[in-house]
Amino acid sequence: MKKNHRCSVVRTITSLIIAIVWLAFATHAGAAGMQKAYISAQDGSKLYIVDLSKNIIVKTIDIFTPTPLEKALPPNINDVLAVGKKIFMTVPGPEISPSGVNVIKVIDSRTDSVIATLKTDMTPSGLLEHNGKVYVVNRYGSTIQEIDPETLRITRTIPFPAPKSTAMNPPLFMEIANGKIYLPFPGGISRPGGIQILDLKTGAVKDFIDFVPISNYGPLAIKKVGEDKIYLGGANNVAVLNTNTDKITKIISISTKDPYVESFAFYNNKIYTANGVSTVSVIDTRNDTFIKEIDIGFHPYAFHLKAGIVATENEVYVADAGRGVKIIDVAADRLSTTLATEEPIGAIAIIGDKQVVK
Repeated sequence: MKKNHRCSVVRTITSLIIAIVWLAFATHAGAAGMQKAYISAQDGSKLYIVDLSKNIIVKTIDIFTPTPLEKALPPNINDVLAVGKKIFMTVPGPEISPSGVNVIKVIDSRTDSVIATLKTDMTPSGLLEHNGKVYVVNRYGSTIQEIDPETLRITRTIPFPAPKSTAMNPPLFMEIANGKIYLPFPGGISRPGGIQILDLKTGAVKDFIDFVPISNYGPLAIKKVGEDKIYLGGANNVAVLNTNTDKITKIISISTKDPYVESFAFYNNKIYTANGVSTVSVIDTRNDTFIKEIDIGFHPYAFHLKAGIVATENEVYVADAGRGVKIIDVAADRLSTTLATEEPIGAIAIIGDKQVVK
C-alpha cells in the first residue's frame, strides 16, 4: 500500500514538473513569436510596445521625464531599430547640449526591459544596421558612432565636417552603400541642402551633391535599395541616386499636397514614403514611377515631427505623429486599421515572427 502511495506521489510530482516545463516553454515560444511594434513617443520620453496580433499597447517603458517646458518645445527627432532580439532607441532629450540626455537605450525584446544605456555624442538621431554593426548619427555632435550590438560598446567615432561655409541643417539619418557613407543635410529657409559622401573605411570626405535644384526642403529621409540605388526624400518629390556614379538619375513627383518625405519603407519592388501631411506615397522601384498616394488622415501637420514607417511581409506600419499607428494592407495599398495612441509618436521598429523588410 505504501509502495503504491509513493508511486502515486512520484507520478503526480513528475506530471507537475512536466506541466511547469511545458508551460514555461509555451510561454517563451509565444513571447518569442509575438509580432510586436516598438514605437517612440515623439520626444523620446516613452517607448510603447504594441502586440500586433491584438493591436493593443501591452507595455509602456518610461525613458525620461521631461519638464512641462521641455514637453512644449519642438522635439529632437530620434529613431528606433530592431537588431536580432534587441531594440536600439536613440534618446537625444529636449536639450541641444553636451550635458543633455544624449544616450541610446537598448531593450531586450524577450523581456521588454532596458538592458543597457550607451552614452553618445550630442543629439543622437538616426540609426542604421550594416554588416553586423549599428551606426548612429549624432546630429549636433557632428559625428557618426559605430556600435557592436553584441558587446554593446562604441567601437569607432567618425567625425563629419560642415560641407559648406554657409550654415546648413545637420543630418538626421544616413545610409551605407558600396563602401561609402551618405549623409543627407536637409535644406530649409535660406539654408541649402545636399548629400555628403564619406569613405566608410577612412571617414574621408569624397563628395557633396547639391540638392537645391531638386528641392529647397530636403533631403531628410534616405533609403537604400540594393547596393546601387538610394532614395532621397524632398518636398513633393523623391530623388533617385546611383551609388556607382553618385549622380541623381531621376526625380519622381509624388504629390500635390506639399508633403515633406520623412521616412521610407521598402516592400516587394515598392517604396513607401511617410509624408509630413499624413499621406503615404507609393513608388515602383523597377522603373521608379509614382503609383499612388494613400490618404491615412490628411492634415497639414508640422514638418519637424517624425513620421516613422516600416514594412513586413503583409503590412506597412506608419507611426503618424499625433494620429496613432496606421496599418496599410500591401495587397491593396490602402489603409486597413488605425491604432490610437495617447501621445504623439514617431520612430517605429517591428520584431517577431513575420519577416521585416529592410
